[in-house]
Amino acid sequence: MVTESEARALYASTIHFDGLNICNFSREIFEAWRAGGIDGVSVTCGLWEGFRGSIANVVQWKKWFEEHSDLIVQAHSVADIRAAKIAGKTAVLLSWQNTAGIEDQLDYLRVFRDLGVRKMQLTYNTQNYSGAGYTELKDSGLTGFGREVVDEMAKLGMVVDLSHVGPQTTRDTIEYAPAGKPPCFSHILPGGLKDHPRNKSDDLVKLLGSKGGFVGLSQFGPHMEKGNDSTIDDYVAAVDYVISLIGEDLVGIGSDSSEGHGRPSEFMAWCNKDKGYARQLTPWGSQKVVKPLGPLSERTELAAAMARAGWSEEKMIKVLGENWLRYLAKIFGEETK
Repeated sequence: MVTESEARALYASTIHFDGLNICNFSREIFEAWRAGGIDGVSVTCGLWEGFRGSIANVVQWKKWFEEHSDLIVQAHSVADIRAAKIAGKTAVLLSWQNTAGIEDQLDYLRVFRDLGVRKMQLTYNTQNYSGAGYTELKDSGLTGFGREVVDEMAKLGMVVDLSHVGPQTTRDTIEYAPAGKPPCFSHILPGGLKDHPRNKSDDLVKLLGSKGGFVGLSQFGPHMEKGNDSTIDDYVAAVDYVISLIGEDLVGIGSDSSEGHGRPSEFMAWCNKDKGYARQLTPWGSQKVVKPLGPLSERTELAAAMARAGWSEEKMIKVLGENWLRYLAKIFGEETK
């Protein structure tokens, strides 16, 4: 058994990677990452934006990397994440929650890959050129263009994320993806604990696991078994539930932290409307959402909760970060540790 104090010490010495943050990014957030011992983060730098807006978002991050180089560094590789840990900085992996930024131009994928956008969600909530999001009235499945996107991303060493993707498009993509380059669910909760369209069914989780894909667990209270009454211990129980489906080597953390954004706020309203301005898709732009992992600066409490659940040191090390890094290395084409 690992005590809570031993778990906190272990947390400090091992790598913690968070598979999804969509915070109000600023020096305050970067300082919170460091205070919380978060060594690597996949950050959303694209949602509804087209090509021009997506380029502007990358430019902003390039400025932040320069201005806040004492706290953050851009990650182009798993080696960069490991180096950041040693340097006492947080490695930032630029990611999109949509492929809207490439518009209908497959060749734009290479441009963004070279800029360091190494992870893209195929669709965000609604239909795009590649497939359907989970709120779409009819899930069209993976389109012909979507197949080309999946093939090109595999070739370029980019992660295909299916978190907000509709169930048919999700299934199609898992089954179509090239061998050795499986997609991931970077920030989801299991449908077996709460039946909700945004959650992934146990069948889809198992299908992804059978291909060697990866599952990061979200902490979105309304989609958890106990709703907004969920605690950090309930979060660990949800992680354990997914581990029971696909094993402890393919599961990690994808907190979906939105720290610094109010509900309501203009940003949250934009996230929760189709294309950022059209029909209302979900109520979460204004309704209460509890995120039981708490502030980013207190992330060490996750390790303590894992200890309370009776986790071994090896299991904690895997789920806190090593599983994510092994999966990313496989997709990026790097040598694994």
